[in-house]
Amino acid sequence: MPYDEPIEDDGAFLLNRTASGLFTLKPNITMQPCLYYGDNDYHEELKTTWSRLNKDNLIVDNVLREEFELTMFSHPLYRLLFQGIPTRRKPIRIANPFGVATAYGFPSPMLPLTSSLDVAAFFATHRQNANTGQWTPIPERNEQGELNVGVLYILELALPFPMMPGLSVIGAQAFSRPGTQRMFALNMTDEENLNSRRFVTGFQFRQSPAEVVEISNMFQNGNLLTPDELIAKKAADILRNRRVSEAAFELNCKNNPKDDFAENRRKLKAAGVEIVKDAKHLFTPEELAAEYYPTAVEQWNEMFSHVVAVHPGFDKLLDDIREFPNTPQGHNFFRR
Repeated sequence: MPYDEPIEDDGAFLLNRTASGLFTLKPNITMQPCLYYGDNDYHEELKTTWSRLNKDNLIVDNVLREEFELTMFSHPLYRLLFQGIPTRRKPIRIANPFGVATAYGFPSPMLPLTSSLDVAAFFATHRQNANTGQWTPIPERNEQGELNVGVLYILELALPFPMMPGLSVIGAQAFSRPGTQRMFALNMTDEENLNSRRFVTGFQFRQSPAEVVEISNMFQNGNLLTPDELIAKKAADILRNRRVSEAAFELNCKNNPKDDFAENRRKLKAAGVEIVKDAKHLFTPEELAAEYYPTAVEQWNEMFSHVVAVHPGFDKLLDDIREFPNTPQGHNFFRR
């Protein structure tokens, strides 16, 4: 793209700064003209999950997502990236709470895109069980003997990235899924249909058993794209059991000070959302000791081994970032 120096490594991430002052670890798209979205079925109207919500009852979906935000913030790595990695210049904040929530299944006005045609092809040829998280290849024909048809969408990057309407970066984050899926996001209004959006082209195809097996093997039947992370299990539990903490409800009140809080409690109860005193989804010291701290430094080194600094001065920032776990401040986030 015109704002980034071309990088030939397709697997690289670029350390970029947004207009708001936040930083991103942006999947490398300097050598490609488009992004992708894959769907295992064709829909006349392809809209975001947000467009289908009851707007008079947004308190339900908002408070579930706020419970997830508190859960993320209880993880040292997320907290570090949210607060900012100390460097010789300024803290480097890599935070996209709404984007990460979208990646883990929470309704949002964002449509997730990817820079990888292979990733899009996997989602276009597989279906996920909402209860188990398992992926199933789409067969060539359905039970009625009709051909199953998938669709691949191509969003042409016809303008410099910052000028593309509604387009933003999710990229690599504290948790694996957004980076593994090389995620971007397209913000859409309730009325927008991807099928009629500018710069978007969709290609339908019949499911080919041989090609479905090939793409399934590439991603170990989805295990590489949706790894068995503890944060994914916590997200699934929040969405499935609809149980949130009093702290999440208080966060919602803070975010919506003009709301009638008693009425919101009533709406949540009527919708089957239980408010409990303790935040049961937070990462516990035992969970972090078992799942995070033993490999925290190695994960950090691996994460930033794929990051490239393409703007003047960013190489020094990247040096500071890579060294941070070895500093006295870094010990608070990487060692216990």
